[in-house]
Amino acid sequence: MTTEQIAIYGLCFQAGAIIASALGVAAIIAWNIRIARRRATLDILLSEQSHEITIKERTKFVSLKKEGNLTKWALPENNKTDELETIRSVLNRYELVAIGIERSALDGQLYKNWCRTTLVNDWIALKPFVMEIRANNKVPTIFCEFEALAASWANAGERPHV
Repeated sequence: MTTEQIAIYGLCFQAGAIIASALGVAAIIAWNIRIARRRATLDILLSEQSHEITIKERTKFVSLKKEGNLTKWALPENNKTDELETIRSVLNRYELVAIGIERSALDGQLYKNWCRTTLVNDWIALKPFVMEIRANNKVPTIFCEFEALAASWANAGERPHV
C-alpha cells in the first residue's frame, strides 16, 4: 500500500467519523427537544392539577358550565364580572395549549391522552360564548386555535357540536 492510499483511507475514515459524530449530535438534539416538549406538557398538566388558583378557576368554570347559558356572560353588561374573568381564564389557557401544540412547543399526543374529552366538551359548552364574543367585538379569529384543536380531536359523535 502506498503512502497516497494510506492518506486517502485516513481521510475517508476521518470523514466517516465526522459524519457519524454529526448524526449522533443531531439525534441527541432531537431527543432533547422531545424531552423538553414532554416536560413542558407535563408542567402544564401538573399546574392544572395542583396550582391553587388554576383549581379555583376550573371549579368555578365547571359550576358555570353546569348552570348553562355561558353566552350571557359574553354580553356587554357583564363585562366586569368575575364570571367573565373565569371563562376568559379557561379560554386563554386552552388557547395557549392549542398554540403550544400547533407550534410543537407542547406534546399534543400526551395532552390529548390526558384530557381530550374535557377539552372537546369544554369547547362545545364555550362555543356559543365565543361566537358571541366574536360578534360583539368583530374579531372573527379570537380563540380560533382552541376551536381548531377541539375540532381535530372531536370524535364522530362530537363533530356535529364542534
